[in-house]
Amino acid sequence: MLLDPFDEFENINDPKVLNWALSESNKCINSLRQLSSYVYRKALAYYTLPVVYNVKKNPAGVFYMKRNATYSINLEKSGEVFKLVDSRDLGESAVIHNYYIDSVGRLFAYFYTERGADVGELVVVDLRDLSVVEKIRGSVSDVVFIGDGRFYYTVLHREGKCPDGAESPCERVFLRESGREELVFGSGLPRNYFISLTRSADGRKALVSVSYGWVRNSLYAGPIEDPSRWVKILEGDFRSFFIDSIGSEYFVAAYDLKGFGRILRIDEGSKVTELVPEQSTTLQDAILAGKYIVASYLRDASSRVRVYDLSGQLIDELSFEEPASIVRMYSYGSGGFLEVRYFTKPYQILEVVEYENRPVFNKFSEHKKLVDAQVVEGFAESHDGVKVHYFWIRSPRGSRSAVIYGYGGFGIALTPTFNSWIPLLLELGVDVVVANLRGGSEYGEEWHKAGMRDKKTNVFYDYIAVAEKFKSMGYAIAGFGRSNGGLLIGAVITMRPDLLNAAAIGYPVLDMLKFHKLYIGAAWTTEYGDPDNPVDREYLERYSPYHNVKEGVRYPPTIVFTGIYDDRVHPAHALKFYAKLLSYGNEVCLRLETSSGHAGSSPEVLAKEMSDVVAFLLKHLGVIEAHKSHEFDG
Repeated sequence: MLLDPFDEFENINDPKVLNWALSESNKCINSLRQLSSYVYRKALAYYTLPVVYNVKKNPAGVFYMKRNATYSINLEKSGEVFKLVDSRDLGESAVIHNYYIDSVGRLFAYFYTERGADVGELVVVDLRDLSVVEKIRGSVSDVVFIGDGRFYYTVLHREGKCPDGAESPCERVFLRESGREELVFGSGLPRNYFISLTRSADGRKALVSVSYGWVRNSLYAGPIEDPSRWVKILEGDFRSFFIDSIGSEYFVAAYDLKGFGRILRIDEGSKVTELVPEQSTTLQDAILAGKYIVASYLRDASSRVRVYDLSGQLIDELSFEEPASIVRMYSYGSGGFLEVRYFTKPYQILEVVEYENRPVFNKFSEHKKLVDAQVVEGFAESHDGVKVHYFWIRSPRGSRSAVIYGYGGFGIALTPTFNSWIPLLLELGVDVVVANLRGGSEYGEEWHKAGMRDKKTNVFYDYIAVAEKFKSMGYAIAGFGRSNGGLLIGAVITMRPDLLNAAAIGYPVLDMLKFHKLYIGAAWTTEYGDPDNPVDREYLERYSPYHNVKEGVRYPPTIVFTGIYDDRVHPAHALKFYAKLLSYGNEVCLRLETSSGHAGSSPEVLAKEMSDVVAFLLKHLGVIEAHKSHEFDG
């Protein structure tokens, strides 16, 4: 058993621990104050840009979320826009995570948390007078209204036991009626099985996915009003998801062959018909819009859209002039919305409708292009010969420094998007590189599995290959990653302490021998492995960043940042890693945000946090010297 000299930091509620962490954080913030203040003036403009997203539609009109200085839910009807909810009315650092609408335009619900925590409150509202109908506290999601004020929702039990006695983490579906709660689906599922619930666009069917980690699913469906008749439609040792249903037929995406995904039609007699075969590109998402299947595919981490008729015949294709990503698709039955993101433009919303017997994509809303940057794509060769794709977003100011961002896990693809810190760095004269590492889904499920469990080190070597390529080009390079990406950067600096000029590690998972005992970390054993299993523990210990910080080794200057209200990844990961680096005499900065959780915070808080992170990186990338001016003086 390895000794843990800093295990006391696992009790974040201990006043001694908290006071120490806040004192260390204040030292970090004060050391960066002057440069950070300059960066913040630029950052705030990007973090408060108006961004429209999460667009939905029912007979009441078109709903959407908007982020600028706050988060809001809005309704557009007959050319007028009504603000239904604003986060500033919920709390100073409240974050609205999602919202749900019914099929008739009477009720809607939204889920929000304080300071970006995962546990919060679901609020159900009568759309006619905006009166509050119900409030439910917890980790609540997937609200489905079924008429007469009744609705289903899922609850993730993060600690203790589910109502049926299963150990947490576990998730269940409940029916809410007249203020009473009834467990209607999921009873008996063991821990680490999670449930997502939607309804078909016509409102007739419940569509349920039961997933084990991020690698396989079982799909259930049935009449929306009767959970006892929700039956298994598809199962297997592969990922799958519902697209929609029409009558007695279900449209499903399945990753059961080479992992790129194909589209199936399954009838209630379990007859399976392949509509769209597996392609050489990755099926990202799909909806039914009228009599069409609208599907997005990833090619080298950029989206392409293909439209098929309901028999699977290709009707049309949509591509984009520059790298883009379809981040969300929503069907309202006769049509749908596609949300598009770019590195250079905050957002674009397309509505797909039928016109003269053809699918047409109309612009519903968009923001003008803001960044005059060249987006270059390239590949680096990893340790085993695998080609690793990256996007290189080049600063218009010209640069010999770059921040290389990565994630590499949980089947999450890093695709083009307007993260506010990207244009900020570009304006400050720093290039940004986004690396598409194994562990993500950019190249299908096999790409994901090649970065899981005992193959996790492939992710780190992929990142190292990209970083080495830019270093060989004469670039000063900094590593940046958040959450699982924080694990990535922590592993890279302990494996190759000579590689990076600086590192930024945010809200990270770093203790790979205890992650499963901290908050909801047990849910991640399907992705990382189980430290209580001797076989898994052996490979986890080999790369665990916290356990591989060695005395006498000089690590690159590093800023470690997290938030007190992160109830997903325990702040102890960051505190322990920082303390160990510091104890061995390394240059390391700890920033502890007092108004943020894993899901973020208000745009202003996020801008302040990122300004400190960027200021630290500028300092160690030589950007201050390269662009010396009165603005940077001091």
